[in-house]
This record gives sequence, C-alpha cells and structure tokens, in this order.
Amino acid sequence: MSKWKKLAGVALAATMVLVTACGNSNKSESSPSSSSAAPSSSAAQTDAGETYEVVMGYPLLGPVPKDQAEVEAAISKITKEKINATVKLLAIPFAQWSQQANLMLTGNEKLDLMLTDFATYGSMVSTKRFAALDDLIAQNGKGIQEALGDKLNAAKIDGKIYAVPVNQLPEGGSALFLRKDLLDQAGVDVSTVKSVDDLDNVFKALKEKNPQMTVLAPNVQGAMPLTTIFDSLGQYDSLLDGLGVLNVNDAGMKVVDLYETPEYAAAMKKLRSWYQAGYLPKGASTIKISNTDQVKSGKAISFVDSDKPASEKKEAAIVGFDVAKVPMQKPLLTTQGVLGLDWAIPANNSRNPAKAMEFLNLMYTDKDIINLINFGIEGKHYTKKSDNVISITGDGYGMHQTFMFGNVHLTYLTDTEDPKSREDGKAFEQTIVNSKAVGFAPNLDAVKTEVAAVKNVTAQYVPALETGSVDPDKVLPQLISKLKAAGIDKIIAEKQKQLDAWLASNGK
Repeated sequence: MSKWKKLAGVALAATMVLVTACGNSNKSESSPSSSSAAPSSSAAQTDAGETYEVVMGYPLLGPVPKDQAEVEAAISKITKEKINATVKLLAIPFAQWSQQANLMLTGNEKLDLMLTDFATYGSMVSTKRFAALDDLIAQNGKGIQEALGDKLNAAKIDGKIYAVPVNQLPEGGSALFLRKDLLDQAGVDVSTVKSVDDLDNVFKALKEKNPQMTVLAPNVQGAMPLTTIFDSLGQYDSLLDGLGVLNVNDAGMKVVDLYETPEYAAAMKKLRSWYQAGYLPKGASTIKISNTDQVKSGKAISFVDSDKPASEKKEAAIVGFDVAKVPMQKPLLTTQGVLGLDWAIPANNSRNPAKAMEFLNLMYTDKDIINLINFGIEGKHYTKKSDNVISITGDGYGMHQTFMFGNVHLTYLTDTEDPKSREDGKAFEQTIVNSKAVGFAPNLDAVKTEVAAVKNVTAQYVPALETGSVDPDKVLPQLISKLKAAGIDKIIAEKQKQLDAWLASNGK
C-alpha cells in the first residue's frame, strides 16, 4: 500500500472511532435493525421524474480544489442524462474529515455515499451506520458485480454486503528501494540479495561510503513500517487489526499473538542490529518525515514500500533519484487487502439509496465519470498524450487520489507512470497467494475494552521495537506481559471463535 493509502486508512479509522463510540447513544427509534438495514426501494425516495442530487463524501489530502464546482457540473451533465441525478462532491480536508463526517452521520444529515476503510467496517455495520447493499447491487449494481467479481464476497458480514471495495491493482508485498547512484559508488550489486540477512553487507558498504546518511529510512507512524521488509512476517494475515493473527501456512487455522512468534522476535533482533550499526537514525520511532521525503532530501539512501510491476519508475519520480528494487515480502491477499478502502451508503443519511447505488455503479463502469472525478476536465486540468495517457497541465483540480474511487482499470495513466503497469498488474494479480481467511472480518465489540487497552500498550512499546530503538531481549518480554495483562488472549479467543464459525459457514 502506498504512503497516502496508508495515511488515508489511519485518518478514516480515527473518524470511525468517533462515530462508533457514540453509535449506541445516538440511536433513535428509526435506526434500522440488523435485519432491516437494507433500505427499501420506495423509502424516502424522490418522485420518479424528479432529479436527485447524490452527495458523495470523502477526505481530501490537500485543500478543496478551486475548480471543484466546474468539475461537479461536468459530472452532473453526464449523470443527469444517464440516471436523472446530479452529483455533489463533498471533499473534506483530512484535518476536518473526522469531525465533519461524525457530525453528519450522528445528525442524520444528507449523505448518500461515503468512503470507509477495512479497520472499522465491522464496527460501523454493528452500530447500524451502513445500509445493506445486496438488493441494491442486484438491481442497480451490475457493473460493480462485473468489475469486482469474487472480491465483493470479502465485504460480506453475516452474509450481507455493506460496502463496495474500491477496485484497485493488487498490493504486491513489499520491496526495498535504493538509490542507484550510491549503490554504484559503493560497488554493490543488489541482484545477489535473496534474504534479509543478505542486506547486512549491502548496508555496511553503503554506510562506509556515506557515513553522514541514514541507510534505511524509517517511516512516520501509520505508514509503511520497517517490519514489511521481513518475508517471514508476510505469512501472517493480520485479520484486519493485527491483534491476533493467522499464519496462512497453518492448516489448523489457529489465531496467535504476533508478538509471541519466533519470526517477530527474530525481526526485532535484526532491526536492533541495524540500529546499533548506525543504519537507522536516532529518533527513528518518532520521526515526522516520510521515508520517501528523507530520501528525496538526500538524508537517506533506501526505503521500504509496496511492490508492484515497474514500481521503480514510480518511486524514482517520487524521490527524484533512479532506484534499484529488491523484492522482500511476498504478496498475500487478505480481507484487509480487498477491503482497503470502500464505499458505503449511510443507512440513516441517504434519502435515495437506489439512486446512490446507480451513481456508485457508474464509478465502476463509466470512464468519463471516473476520470472527471480523478483528474478534472480535459483541456483545462490535463491534456491527452494518447488514448489512455495524460499529462497534468493545471492545478485547479487534480486530487491525485485515484486509489479512493471506483475502478482503477478505467482511470487514465499519467505520463509519469509505466504505460504497461495496468496489464502487468493484472498478470501479477494471478500470482498472489490468497489467505484462507479472505472475507473474514471479525467484530470485536464484545472485547472492545480489551482492544482499547491492548492498543494503548502497542502504542507505548511497538514503535521503539520496530525501529530497533530498544533492546528486544529486554523490551519484547515486557510488551508480551503487558499485552496479556491488557487482555490480548481474550481478543484472540474471540477472533478464533468467530473465525471457526466463519470457516464452518463457508464450508472451509
């Protein structure tokens, strides 16, 4: 997952914590029950001939674009003809997203579509914030079904779909990206690197030639962590939140505490050795600058990011240097990977769920609409270099948030991307191993007190451990002890119970 997608998930999760925290206290007699969360086709609908305005809410990485109203008008011109609806793009800057989304949901303000994420999907469903979408998809979402196929099943909770995943290219595990010029200067050939242990000599040679630089850049909290460099940890399905994980090679499907596994202990020792050798910077656990920005500024040599075909070109454009890629963690498809970011219809906020679904379906089928949302208006915000490649020419709209909307296979490529990346991505998708728990999304409301306590413990200990900043021989046992006291075993037992039931109901 890219830096921005990681950060987007963190921000969305923060929003949903606020919303679900007050979910019970804000319920009214009109709140839908779990069996009636699916909106009827006639409830609160507008007259058949009346044009309906679909309000679509999502967080924005930058300021609201100055040309947004003009883009809205261009989108609405298409949607009025196709589905008799206009569209309002409710783009909310990240700093205000949590508060505004919370106020809209709890105040039952009109909101037809909203972006959500994997981390809090289950909680939002259990507090009846989202409408069940199965009937709406069957009636008005045929294009969604065709675009997503089996991925749509991963969104099911108790047999029902409450959100539609964004159709993205698969995340391909992780890779280490290193500045080519500094590798050449140090006489290092990274094609010989086959494991994490092989990096010791690479890092040593780079540090000797560049003693003033950080060899491996850590990331800001919430973004791509250094642990993703370890293939041994890539065999664990986080089961959404990492509080109880599943080794995909375990035929017994046993949920375990990641922090008690031998693979985690070995990874922490390796990170500690790199820190002591000076490959990681002092203050790594509290760094405020992204790993790519550290490389871009000339302070660091390498960084970890998600791995996809031809990702070297993309990363080079970000950091401003040619980079070499060393694949590290093999790709694994999990529920988190499918659900990453999703679109839901708020149960108490949409005045016309059927129309909301019609527009959502267009985001997965209509190339003109998805590219208007992503890039703005041709000739003003971008120019076409070929049928599917564009060059950004204006700053009045471009959001650069293609990972948030509909069907990525319909979006244009920019001239900074590899023109073969989509085709290569589709082929690459066929090589990814699926976790046996794809589609399993635990609801941890029964242990929410323990979840809060455990998260407090991990926030205290994990950042320092996972940047090599502390001695794992001393600190890891402390973490494990504190986690047990906070209730990690109770969380694991609850996940195991739900996983066993899910496996049985799905014939696995």
